[in-house]
Amino acid sequence: MFRTEPKLPRTWKWPEDEWSYQLFPLLTGQALEAYLAMDEDQAVVYNKLKKAMLEKFNVSPETYRQRFRATTTPVAETPSETYNWLRHLYRRWVWPELHTKEEIGEMVIMEQFLRVLPYEIRIWVKEREPRTGQAAAKLAQQYRNAHQESRRFKSER
Repeated sequence: MFRTEPKLPRTWKWPEDEWSYQLFPLLTGQALEAYLAMDEDQAVVYNKLKKAMLEKFNVSPETYRQRFRATTTPVAETPSETYNWLRHLYRRWVWPELHTKEEIGEMVIMEQFLRVLPYEIRIWVKEREPRTGQAAAKLAQQYRNAHQESRRFKSER
């Protein structure tokens, strides 16, 4: 998968404005499609190229959250390797360098809130992509209210 802080270019101290040029010959399949679909001026900017490829592969913080929660320890993996993998997934999910403690707390609370909702409500709320736990709670209440109304209407017939 794509790392946000490429080890090889940093290790070899390549200038960041050359990263896209170095990456291009290695692209195949969907990654190559994402590159070819980009405007030429955008494709040479590594961060924009990376963003286009992540979108093409549908990789988002939610992807990393799911992987973080589903991780198990492979038989041949050491505890240190498992820890480092979890740390990598956490950083891609939460982005601690970009968020405050309160924002990270909100992410964790909203995740737990969504987890305890009934399945139908959870899916409906997630489809609307609320940005905060308060917004998610409001959407869940709207869903319940709308479905209570429809049940009441059916029973009155």
